[in-house]
Amino acid sequence: IHPYLGVQLVPLDARIAKEHNLDPNSLVQLPERSGALVQSVLNESPAEKAGLRRGDLVIAAEDIIPGTIVELTIDLESSDGAVQSTNIPIQIGVKEMDDPLGPDAYGYYAYDNGDILYSNAPYFNWIEIDPLYGGPGTQLALSDFGDNQDDVTTVNLPFTFKFYGIDYDQISVSSNGWVSMGSTDMKSFRNYPLPGPGGPSPMIAVFWDDLNTTTSGGRVYKWYDELNNQFVIQWSNLRTYDNNSLENFQLILKDSQHYFTPTGDGEILMQFADFNNTSTGNYGWGQVHGNYCTIGLEDHSETIGLEYTFNNTYPISAMPLEDSTAILFTTRGANILQRGDINQDGLLNITDVLTLVDFVQSGNTGGLNPYLADVNADEIINFLDMISIVREIMGY
Repeated sequence: IHPYLGVQLVPLDARIAKEHNLDPNSLVQLPERSGALVQSVLNESPAEKAGLRRGDLVIAAEDIIPGTIVELTIDLESSDGAVQSTNIPIQIGVKEMDDPLGPDAYGYYAYDNGDILYSNAPYFNWIEIDPLYGGPGTQLALSDFGDNQDDVTTVNLPFTFKFYGIDYDQISVSSNGWVSMGSTDMKSFRNYPLPGPGGPSPMIAVFWDDLNTTTSGGRVYKWYDELNNQFVIQWSNLRTYDNNSLENFQLILKDSQHYFTPTGDGEILMQFADFNNTSTGNYGWGQVHGNYCTIGLEDHSETIGLEYTFNNTYPISAMPLEDSTAILFTTRGANILQRGDINQDGLLNITDVLTLVDFVQSGNTGGLNPYLADVNADEIINFLDMISIVREIMGY
């Protein structure tokens, strides 16, 4: 409800609209698309004067993710000529399980391999780096006996990785299934919700739980996949301290110079070959370590993050995990930005063309956002993108 404007809006998606249209008592038929339905308009209100009527539908672009919050800008002018602009936050559609999770307050989404309607959805494609199974990985010096006998080590990255807007050249890898950006001595076997004060920050919780390496010969490996511009950490044959369940999972950090995002942050892929979320213990005297596992992201302030699961509960748009599943965390889809609007002024014009020409000729990005410059989305910025911008401007 937006009382200043005198309008009440409710989210609408294709499923809700279809159910409405199938009701024989429905007085009107609704477009089966995501948007916001005008439920009521006050008499003599700015909304009425602007022409909004009950039953109007604010339609979103086809590629807008359900549940996205967008700002609708309205210019208001009084009878004496005073002008004011105001923004109305509108939720577009309603999330379901086959939609991505998020965004968080920064702009990260989580796409799982069940989000098959989205081009950003990952598919499970295990990259075996354990040398015991023919992989090229290097073992990290981590030894974990479980129950507060944990370990962590710092690893240099082969490329700069931006996470929540901050560049990092190192990560700390824990035997307990998490990575912290930069260097930390914290070992943090006990998992907590994200975001929050528990554990190190910033954090990527791949499978944060009380794990151990000793009961099964578990090891942790690293490998730089130079051909595909990605860095892999693999937790191989670890066991949960609580129930001795087998866990095999990996984290893949993608170089943002080759995998473009609207914010320039690197993409984060998690893969689970063996997923056994069994730490059901409770806290207290003589405690064992429960709350199942934590999976998700947290920024450096401990106040912004995206939790995929904690204590074996999942948000509605998060698919329950099992063996051979994957999650991609990315800011793609987080902002409604138009490819080609290189200077991000909301317009597509000759200024964007000239900016792209300068880049293609000099090869120096400067402040250029490669996601916006890659107009034809082929992961290469060249003269074909200039042609694509011109075609958009000319309306071809």
